[in-house]
Amino acid sequence: MNGQKTGFFLDQKENRQKVSRYADGRSVLNCFSYTGAFSVYAFGGGALSVDSVDSSGNAIEKCERNLLLNGFNSYPHSCIKADALKYLDDMNSEYDLIILDPPAFAKHTHQKSSAVRAYRHSNRQAIRKAKPGSFLFTFSCSQVIDNSLFSGIVHSAAIEAEREVKILQQMTQGPDHPVSIFHPEGQYLKGILLYVF
Repeated sequence: MNGQKTGFFLDQKENRQKVSRYADGRSVLNCFSYTGAFSVYAFGGGALSVDSVDSSGNAIEKCERNLLLNGFNSYPHSCIKADALKYLDDMNSEYDLIILDPPAFAKHTHQKSSAVRAYRHSNRQAIRKAKPGSFLFTFSCSQVIDNSLFSGIVHSAAIEAEREVKILQQMTQGPDHPVSIFHPEGQYLKGILLYVF
């Protein structure tokens, strides 16, 4: 198998379960979908439709395969090979549950400023274009972007989007990815669940 790590990120297990609990009756956008694990869980939770967007053709093929293996291939879905940031720019306001789970925008400190811009851009567009009454699950797996900075980025994005937003929950990696008190950078996965009015 080629791709990132195993193709199924165990650190997101609990967060996929959360998506499943919020997906019932909703039109879902899974941006940076990779192999489509969040998409599978969204359908498992009763989503009306799911669009999965990733720039990798190989990932899109695996997403289609995962939907088939889980019995969702006949459900209303599209696996779209596209740049997720551009898709967010160009899309209509048709989704009421959006998942942003990009690969690390910054793996080194010198990439931090460009990562901040990318996170702000993606969150601004998702918040701006979400239907009223939507949920947004947004994540960062960049170690150099800490919790405080990521929260600030999302706050700035909401201001720029000119939408009222509430934080419903902060998220992180599952308990099978523990963090040493002496190595706080080990808490690399940050997530925020937002309600967009």
